Amino acid sequence: MPVFTAEEMVTMRRTALIILFLLVATVATVSPALAQPTGANPADVAADFNNDGFADLAVGVPGENGVAGAVNVLYGAGGGLSGTGAQVFFQVGGTPEAGDRFGEALAAGDFNNDGFADLAVGASGENVGSAPDAGAVSVLYGSSGGLTTTGGRLFTQVGSAAETFDQFGFALSAGDFNNDTFTDLAVGAATEAVGSIDFAGAVSVLPGSAAGLTATGGRLFTQVAGTVESGDQFGSALAAGDFNNDNFADLAVGAPGEAVGSAGFAGAVSMLPGSAGGLTATGGRLFTQVGGLPERIDLFGFSLTAGDFNNDNFTDLAAGAPTEDVGTLDAAGAVSGLYGSAGGLTTSGGQLFTQVGGAVEAGDQFGAQLASGDFNNNGFAELAAAAPSEDVGTVAQAGAVSVLQGAGGGLTTTGGRLFTQNSPGVPGTAETFDLFGGLEVIF
Repeated sequence: MPVFTAEEMVTMRRTALIILFLLVATVATVSPALAQPTGANPADVAADFNNDGFADLAVGVPGENGVAGAVNVLYGAGGGLSGTGAQVFFQVGGTPEAGDRFGEALAAGDFNNDGFADLAVGASGENVGSAPDAGAVSVLYGSSGGLTTTGGRLFTQVGSAAETFDQFGFALSAGDFNNDTFTDLAVGAATEAVGSIDFAGAVSVLPGSAAGLTATGGRLFTQVAGTVESGDQFGSALAAGDFNNDNFADLAVGAPGEAVGSAGFAGAVSMLPGSAGGLTATGGRLFTQVGGLPERIDLFGFSLTAGDFNNDNFTDLAAGAPTEDVGTLDAAGAVSGLYGSAGGLTTSGGQLFTQVGGAVEAGDQFGAQLASGDFNNNGFAELAAAAPSEDVGTVAQAGAVSVLQGAGGGLTTTGGRLFTQNSPGVPGTAETFDLFGGLEVIF
């Protein structure tokens, strides 16, 4: 497998994010306070935008209109999702332009605490003044009629100047980091330069308020508990969850380009705790792959999702390493599980999983996309992990999704299942290069 430059890694990530498929856990009803299903596809998110008790679905289409991008919204009803009243949105607070990639990342939360879920939409290719690809985030607010552009706003990077190729809005995650009842928003700028260090990456936080998201009090974070280095791409993936059950949401941040010792692009995940003052670097920790040795080009932290897999009231974290070698099988992929505790995330009891329900093969890229949810309503969150380059029979790169069950001891392969487009009840037929379930790393 080749060694990539930081710029090549950015190109791969951008290419991958254009290839988006639905991997989202929804339920018949949803509370606005729990609006965002943990770990939903960055370009698909379920939430109750009109507060009628039924989950609605926003789907990002970042390649729409010459890659200007769009977001489609389908509303829930007693019979499930419906096209009735469906909406399409383009960038708010700015002019849609080719290459903006509006809709490549989504996050839902009640930013103004009015009982209606709101939607944040990333457009990491947005030009800010003369700075191309500086990136921006649009916010659409919920109402009894659903999402609306009324009061919508456009945000650029806070805590630092918007610069060329920052890609602010590359990743999004919503959580109440200061426990003030207003949902806040974390925004990744995976290719932000930190001083003279190119592609180090950063995460901005926009606080929620009675008036909605605001730049007032906004903060910028770079990697914690480790050295900021060129090509780390801190902020490539985000997942919010209360890992220590103290009622403050915490934030996990992927840096898939992080070098671990001499292993370039092994990857790492930083954890920023929540507090009364919001997210803080105090007590922040850095994690590398658990259950296996960090190796060159594992890309640990490329994908993240949070959920309570063992139902102990502490949120847990799953982190994908889609180009992890499994034995002699290059880029077969793996997923690590880190568990929450009173002290926050811990490697104690950490696990490493490879594909379940099917043969592990070179190039599968298991863990390239992750989602969690209580799919069987038994109180334990399950984990869905995509292997977008999985071959289905003789059909190359058709893609597959593995589901690992939650249990008292954490995630388990017992009862695990593998789904493809040929599985009973799944619409469609497995075809070459479908990449069912997620996105792939191009290498």
